[in-house]
Amino acid sequence: MKKILIGIDGSETARAAIDAGLELATENHAEVVFVHVTSLLEFAPETNGSEAPERLPRAETDTILCEAVERAHAAGIEPTTELLIGYPPKQILRLARDIDADLIVIGSRGLGRIKSAVLGSTSREVLAKAGRPVMVVRESGVRELLES
Repeated sequence: MKKILIGIDGSETARAAIDAGLELATENHAEVVFVHVTSLLEFAPETNGSEAPERLPRAETDTILCEAVERAHAAGIEPTTELLIGYPPKQILRLARDIDADLIVIGSRGLGRIKSAVLGSTSREVLAKAGRPVMVVRESGVRELLES
């Protein structure tokens, strides 16, 4: 295992995914790439009515990515970061393919069948379409390494 992609969103399960991914990276001397996917709608107040915001967000100032980088540094790892805009499962899968990630690590909020069906599940979609190993870290800290 040479490259681990860790999808994060600021949730508690994402923090657990960070810890699990960093542990694996340390054991395997693997490169770590953090990805945070956000929606353009989050920047709507900055658009002044136009279709695109005046200033797009930057990975260096994204608080979610900054926290992940701090955790990686504490573990002695120098990660790469990606801040993407769009639909999270699609962007995570595209990045995993582009960087040829050996493993995707992602948290699962455990929404349950009904909420997940209505709201969707990033981890479920990533798992279904990844074509590479995916580790899903649940709220309780339970880790599952699944092949997609």
